[in-house]
Amino acid sequence: MLYVLAILAALSLSAFQYLYKRKALWLFIVRFLVYFIILILLINPKWTQKKQIITKPALYVLADNSASIKLQNQNDNLRDVLKKIKQSALSDKYDWHFFKFGKSLSPYDSLDFSAQQTNVGQALSEMAFLHQSDQKAPIILLTDGQSNIGPDYVYDNALTQNLNVYPVVFGDTLKYNDLSIDLVNVNPYAYKDNYFPVEAFVSTDIDRVLRAQLKIMEKGKVLFRKKIQLSPKHHSERLNLRLKANKIGFHQYQIVLSSLKNEKKQENNKAFFNVEVLQNAKKILLISDIIHPDLGALKRSLKIHPYIRLDLKKSTDQIQISDYQAFILYQPTVNFSGIFKQLKEKHKSWWIITGKHTDWTFLNREALFFSKQTAHSFENYFPVKNESFSAFKLPELNLDKLPPLNDFYGHIKLNAATDIAYYSKINGLISHQPLLVFNTRQKQAVLFGENIWQWALISGVNGQKNAFDQLVYQIIQYLSLNQEADHLQLQYKKQFYQTEPVIIRAKFLDKNLEIDEQVKPVLILKHDKQIEKIPMTNQGDFNQVALNTLTSGTYHFTVQNADKSLKKSGYFIVLPFSLEQQTTQANANKLRALAHQTGGKTYFPNQIKKLIRDLETSKDYHSQISYQTGAIPLIDFRYLLFLLVLLLALEWGIKKLRGEL
Repeated sequence: MLYVLAILAALSLSAFQYLYKRKALWLFIVRFLVYFIILILLINPKWTQKKQIITKPALYVLADNSASIKLQNQNDNLRDVLKKIKQSALSDKYDWHFFKFGKSLSPYDSLDFSAQQTNVGQALSEMAFLHQSDQKAPIILLTDGQSNIGPDYVYDNALTQNLNVYPVVFGDTLKYNDLSIDLVNVNPYAYKDNYFPVEAFVSTDIDRVLRAQLKIMEKGKVLFRKKIQLSPKHHSERLNLRLKANKIGFHQYQIVLSSLKNEKKQENNKAFFNVEVLQNAKKILLISDIIHPDLGALKRSLKIHPYIRLDLKKSTDQIQISDYQAFILYQPTVNFSGIFKQLKEKHKSWWIITGKHTDWTFLNREALFFSKQTAHSFENYFPVKNESFSAFKLPELNLDKLPPLNDFYGHIKLNAATDIAYYSKINGLISHQPLLVFNTRQKQAVLFGENIWQWALISGVNGQKNAFDQLVYQIIQYLSLNQEADHLQLQYKKQFYQTEPVIIRAKFLDKNLEIDEQVKPVLILKHDKQIEKIPMTNQGDFNQVALNTLTSGTYHFTVQNADKSLKKSGYFIVLPFSLEQQTTQANANKLRALAHQTGGKTYFPNQIKKLIRDLETSKDYHSQISYQTGAIPLIDFRYLLFLLVLLLALEWGIKKLRGEL
């Protein structure tokens, strides 16, 4: 209806101007068109338009940027294959994207083959996350297939959902005979003049009888030598060796396996392990002013350990505190005041056992990490294991069959950060009061109850005598391991590999042995006559420095505070080790399995033209056609404005010719 009105209005106005008093037909027609266009533009009609959108299938190209590619002299070969892919016509069919990967996935810019770790599974997992589409997409994976960190990338079901992997295998795929040290197990601590065990696992994939020699060396000196024999029916061997700890201190050993003739991969023929040799005996002092069966039980349990020497004295005896690493204070009374004073001054470790003869008024006055409000009655306390205890692994004692310990009844208050090993149970109800508890800030422990000798007796009857002895030993071992509560404590490993960060932590304590968060320490690092001063960062309870770019060698360091009033030194060794050097062959079998699992196909660099052709002609990947519908207003057609201007110009020209202007 609006359009009819627009036509009528345009006709009426045009006729009034050029047909009513004069006959100007051409001017009438032109003016009619002008009025009509203006009115139509004011009405601004709209109509729908359907637009076709073509979406190409995605194609991802992942290039291995790890050092193993360069070690196999495949870096130029991989670059050449990548160049051929870029020069192909795959971009006509696919919307391609290029990435590189080592430890993680990143956009491709250039390749330097410097990544010291390879995580193929992580790269594919991130790729599966990026490709958010129901349509499957092909991945061209340019790699040697070696993945030395992360999970196995072959059978990850998440990758099969929307990706087809087409591996291009780089590197030597021939199988070579190999002899390797698979694992070395050793206790990091040993005692002087004692033998410590070393467990080594060696294996080979050779198909004939093999004789080799295994040596253990320290600073080039051979300490142990043994001949081994492997065969097709006996591909691996477990070796149990024994070395003598002759000298106190930190020792680094190298275990070496003789290489096969023409063995290509020899990096796995050697391994390193460290052992710290400690003083062969720990001296423990048991102080008690009473005679009690508990003393005999403790003495018998510790006597079976050749590395522990236990002395028994009274509080009134002459005691050299510095001669002992830890102390057992049995039912202390006011007579122990001098002992406690010396223990606090020397920051010694102790284990208090309380009972009916304990002077709780005296203990509460000593301001220890615990206190107890006692009543004038005694109670039986049964043990309940705390599953959250973390100081050490508790032995598997059958607690339900153990008799109760006896002590004054009362409420126990813990005044510091603690770790509870056993709670107490009274009349069948768990009281959530500690029975055996440790101070986590200092090496201190307390057992609230006497008659532990009955635990030893019943454990023996139940065939758990070793478990009880182990409990006593572990308490003493925990207390005496670091007997001196230094105001500066260091935490670090003695050995690192080049591929892992070197982390050194330092904990500073104030005069009250609380964490000092105000200190601003520095680490002074010395190596090959070079000295570097590195500030340590505060991490709350400790300060830390992380070193990531160290070369192999021995490093000495000193941690000190700003005024140098506290300092402590140490050293560590960085071993020349690279995960990439452990694998100098292509893992074609795993890449074939990956291709099969994801519905792809395996290729080699000389088949790159076939890969390109297969993807160009593949019917599995096709463009998706979609349509977009939208309303388009007439005013968006700019040519109508040009037509309007042209008509006005024409009208002006006609009037000019008629002499009306």
